[in-house]
Amino acid sequence: MMNSIMTTTHEIGNALSIIFLLPVSDYKGRKFAAIHLRFGITIAVTVCQLLAAWFQASEIYILGQFILGFTFCLRTFGTQIFILECAPDNCRGFASTALIFSFVFGKLIMFSTSSPSLLGTSSLWFIFPLFVMMSSVVVYILLLRFPDSPKWLVQQKRVAEARDAIRFYHGANSKIYEAVNNMIKENSLTSENKLFLKQIWENNSLRQACLIILANMMFMQFDTSYVLSIYTIMFHNQAGFTTQMAMNINLIITIVLFPTKFVATILLDALGRRPTFFIAGIMQYTKSVLILATSIIIYISGSSLITQIMYLGVEFLAVLVPATGVNSILQGNLLSEELFPPSARTSVGQAIMFGSMLINTPIVSVFPIVNSIFPPIFFVPFVFTQVVFGIYLYRHMPETRGLAVYDIIESMDKEVESRAASIIDEKLPLIRNRVCQFVPFVSIKLELYRPEL
Repeated sequence: MMNSIMTTTHEIGNALSIIFLLPVSDYKGRKFAAIHLRFGITIAVTVCQLLAAWFQASEIYILGQFILGFTFCLRTFGTQIFILECAPDNCRGFASTALIFSFVFGKLIMFSTSSPSLLGTSSLWFIFPLFVMMSSVVVYILLLRFPDSPKWLVQQKRVAEARDAIRFYHGANSKIYEAVNNMIKENSLTSENKLFLKQIWENNSLRQACLIILANMMFMQFDTSYVLSIYTIMFHNQAGFTTQMAMNINLIITIVLFPTKFVATILLDALGRRPTFFIAGIMQYTKSVLILATSIIIYISGSSLITQIMYLGVEFLAVLVPATGVNSILQGNLLSEELFPPSARTSVGQAIMFGSMLINTPIVSVFPIVNSIFPPIFFVPFVFTQVVFGIYLYRHMPETRGLAVYDIIESMDKEVESRAASIIDEKLPLIRNRVCQFVPFVSIKLELYRPEL
């Protein structure tokens, strides 16, 4: 009962944050949402958890879980977009996976120290929120000197500040003039500073990008990973492992495969988006087939050494897939930054997160019912849907490695235009003609800065 209450309150906080907090990054800045706002919420959560430990009050802990839900969208989307908009075009893959790598590193520390023989006891668990509070203060102080996203600054017509931000993030020897000019062209793709989902869908090119994002989201959500993470102990027990063995297995696999996380930081930029997605997609599909086969064997003949070995294969694949860095693609963050102009990213992010919640909630809710009747049938839809969406992404997902966002969207626009009779009658056209008129004017203005670059 208590687990259900904590999960529900966390999801409620997450839903409210998607509606009310994520748009803050549009009008207050990416830095404000990713650093200031997230820091304030983190401190509030740690205070609740420390008070809960001090007074042994579950109500205060549940309140902390509710507040913690507000950080989810800021961590998974707001912070990622801030990092991606600050990164050079040829380093976006590295930037998108670096945050995931640090998250896995944090999980490794948690797995290592939360054992009941160390800090995972009722009298010592308060050390975790205390450590988070102190480390958050240190990190916050270090991040105060970081400038805001140069792309957001350009969107606010603060070009001089954007130039200084590019120098800070890209380096003094980078092509600052070219980067600023590309950002101005990217920002001028649309005439409004804020696009809603309906407006995005009415544009042929942006609709194509939405379909790619939707296929990515469906490929990720119609996967066994989320259910396996929620019911990990139960799956281990069904395969023939004890609870303690399950915890040890998770820790050992995390430690053994930890070096592979370094690969993720370079793979997207070294191979490209499409080859990386293909490799990860094959492994993810293999994992879905393997868990289906394991479930069938367990249902027919019960657990055995074979089911244990097969489930270990599932566990290894569950760790190896993120090691490719593909999670930054599957979560939509990297593609949201590369396929959409700045004015559309927040609306797309809200749609991705709400869509994920709407899909995940019934899947997790239905699993206990199906598992009590005929467990193998639960995994059958995953095997078929991943094939459908995987084929669609293989055919339509563009290769965006190292390209400026303006060039990516313009290329998509030409591809969509070649498949349509005309885009003149669109309600929200990509205003390339205005870009052509606008950029020379900006270029003249930037000549004033060029000697300083």
